[in-house]
Amino acid sequence: MIYLVADDLTGATDTGVQFSKQGYNTLVTIVDLNIKNNKTLNINSDTDIFVVDSETRDLSIMEARKRILQIVNQIPVNENDVIYKKVDSTLRGNIGVELDIIMNKFEKDICLFCPAFPSNNRFVIGGYLIVQGEPLGVTEYYRGNLDSGNASYIPVLLKKQSNLPVGKVELKDVIQGKETILKRINYLYKRGKKIIILDALNDQHLKDILLSGNEFNGSVLYSGSAGLANYLSKIYKTDSSLDLDNNQQIDSETFLIVGGSRRNIMNSQINYLKNKLDINEITIDLKNVFSTRKKSLADYISEGERAIKSKQLLVIRPDPSFLEKNMMQNIINENNLQNHRELEVIIRNFLGELTASLINKSFINNLVLIGGDTAIGVCKALGVDSLRIVDEILPGIPVSSIRNHRYSKIKIATKAGGFGQEETLYNLLMKLHYHNKMEVKGFLKPGVNG
Repeated sequence: MIYLVADDLTGATDTGVQFSKQGYNTLVTIVDLNIKNNKTLNINSDTDIFVVDSETRDLSIMEARKRILQIVNQIPVNENDVIYKKVDSTLRGNIGVELDIIMNKFEKDICLFCPAFPSNNRFVIGGYLIVQGEPLGVTEYYRGNLDSGNASYIPVLLKKQSNLPVGKVELKDVIQGKETILKRINYLYKRGKKIIILDALNDQHLKDILLSGNEFNGSVLYSGSAGLANYLSKIYKTDSSLDLDNNQQIDSETFLIVGGSRRNIMNSQINYLKNKLDINEITIDLKNVFSTRKKSLADYISEGERAIKSKQLLVIRPDPSFLEKNMMQNIINENNLQNHRELEVIIRNFLGELTASLINKSFINNLVLIGGDTAIGVCKALGVDSLRIVDEILPGIPVSSIRNHRYSKIKIATKAGGFGQEETLYNLLMKLHYHNKMEVKGFLKPGVNG
C-alpha cells in the first residue's frame, strides 16, 4: 500500500492521479468529512493508493499539528508500505510541522524533499524554489513576511517550522545521476541530517532522486509535489489493473466551471476561454453576499439554471475586481472580518452552496473546480467525502468520480488555482470532450477552430 498525505484537495488529486494513470486504484478521502476520532481507517482491499486530504494548509501550527497527529495515528501502515508527504509546489502550509510528525511517527531515517514540478514551471536550484522563472519570494504565491531571498530559500522555510536537521544536494551532484546523489545522501545522513533538500530542473533529475532513495539502506519518507510523485508511481508497482471506463459514451454534456482562486492566471484562463467559446458567465458580487446573502444565493441559483438550459457551458467566479488586494481589504474592514482567510472561507462556502444547488436542480455531468478552497467547498456542500481518481486530463489536472454516491455520473476535474498557462482551461474543456468521445459542438464561436 502507498499512503499519500496532502494538505488540500487539489493537491491530493493532482498527486493521486500520478498513480491512477499507472493503473493503481486510487482513492482520495477528505479528512474532516471522513476521519473519526480514535478509529483506524477502514480501507477497501482493492485500494492500492490511499490519499488523505488533511485540509491543514490554512490552519494554525497548533491546529495542523493536532490534525496530522490524528491522521497518522489512524493510518494502518505496515513495514513495507510507502508514505509520501505531498506539499504545495509553492511551499504554502505547515510543511515543517507535518514532516516532523510523520518522520517521528513512522520512524523514518531520512526525508528526501523536492517540490520541483518541471511541467508546471517549478524548479529547485541551489536550494531556491523558482516559480514561473522567478524566485518564490518575488511572486504572488508568497504571502509571508520574510525578505525575498530567504522566502525563496527552502532550508530557511523548513527550519522555521521543523526541528529536524536539514541538508541539501545541489544541482552539480544531481546532474551526475543516481549514484552521485546516493553518495551525497549517505554523506549527509551520516552527519545527522534528517531532511535532505534536492535540486531538480527536469524530470530526469526527479527520476534519479527516486532511484537513489530506493537504493538507500534505510527507511525513507518521500516529500514533494506531483512532480516527484509521478516517478514514485513508476518505481513502486502493483499487480492491479484498473478499468478506467474512459470510452463510455453519453447522450449530452453540460459543463459547470467554478473558480474561486485569487491567482491572476485563473482570470486570464477564463478570459481566454470566453474569447474561444460561447459561454454563460455569472460573476458574484461579494458585497451582496454580505448584505443580502439569502436573496443573492436564490437569485444566482435561478440565473444559473437559466444559463445551463440556454447553453452547455457555465462559468461561475467572484467578480475579478473584488479579488484585488485593496478591494478585499475594504470588504474585510466593512464586515468586521479578522483577516483575508476569513473572507476566503466565506467565498468558498458561498460558491459551494451555489454549485451544489445547481447540480441538484440541473443536469450537469462535467464539473471543473479551480482552486483547493473551491474544491473542498463544493465537496462539503455536496456531502462528498471521497473521490476515485480516474485519469489525468492535462499534466497535474486529474479527473475524478464520486464512489457509491448519487452524483456518481459527474466527472470532476480539479485544478490548482496557480497551475497552467493562459490556454490551459480551454485545452482542459477540449480534452474533456474528447475524453467522453463527444464532438465539440455548441460551444465554439463562429469562425473559431477548436
